[in-house]
Amino acid sequence: MVIGIIPVFLLSSTFLSLVSAYSFTISTPRQCQNLTVSITREDGQPPYRLLLFPFGPSPLPDNVEVRQIEDIPFGTGETMLSIPLRYSERSEFVAAVNDAAGFGTGGTSVVTTVLANDDGAGICFDPLTSVSPSFAFSANPPNQIVQCTPTRLWWDNTTVQGTPSFLGVIPGGESFVIPEGPITDVPSQGTGFSWTPPVRAGTTLVIVGGDDRGVGSGGSLVTIVSTGVRLDDDCLGDNSPSSTPGSPAGLPTSTGNA
Repeated sequence: MVIGIIPVFLLSSTFLSLVSAYSFTISTPRQCQNLTVSITREDGQPPYRLLLFPFGPSPLPDNVEVRQIEDIPFGTGETMLSIPLRYSERSEFVAAVNDAAGFGTGGTSVVTTVLANDDGAGICFDPLTSVSPSFAFSANPPNQIVQCTPTRLWWDNTTVQGTPSFLGVIPGGESFVIPEGPITDVPSQGTGFSWTPPVRAGTTLVIVGGDDRGVGSGGSLVTIVSTGVRLDDDCLGDNSPSSTPGSPAGLPTSTGNA
């Protein structure tokens, strides 16, 4: 599920992660060609994992969504990973790298656009068939995440495996594990918990849901954190995550695992 769509940042060359204890670079992303991710500093703690999060609407006809959330481990002891990028040209994604210390420790890329294939290779995905998450989650209040205001993240308990977990991803900024409070059942809001977002207003935020089937099995939700009717900054500190403000555009879409 996605709340809103954020404008793209076109990037046609290798880039460096922005906020991290160590760094990574990725090669120029091209449809169905290999994407290479390299750790560029030595203060990370192997093993590493790459996470790719689809972002924005699909550029394919009829809004067919072929992108999946990818969670890919590096080889044992490796600091470089090369994978086929099964995303269509003109689509967008965000990349994050983890190490043994936890999620997002290598930083998070800006929103990146996939370029056209330039080696004559064929299409590596079915452009007529959409993928979808294994389960869906929602936020309440609906269609918004408000700075320092309690938000309920909830799901239908009959559709999940185990207890879902959630990640906060900030393109070009910090990413983090969303702490789960007591799990409760609420009429018309299923099973879930309350979270007070310590994220500054104006920040582009992607919330990614997963369960025992893996990171992203619940798809993702994209929004720009708002101030709400009455500004509340009691939960913020010097280290509160933020990013360059953006503004929603376009129609809601869905991304997730098959």
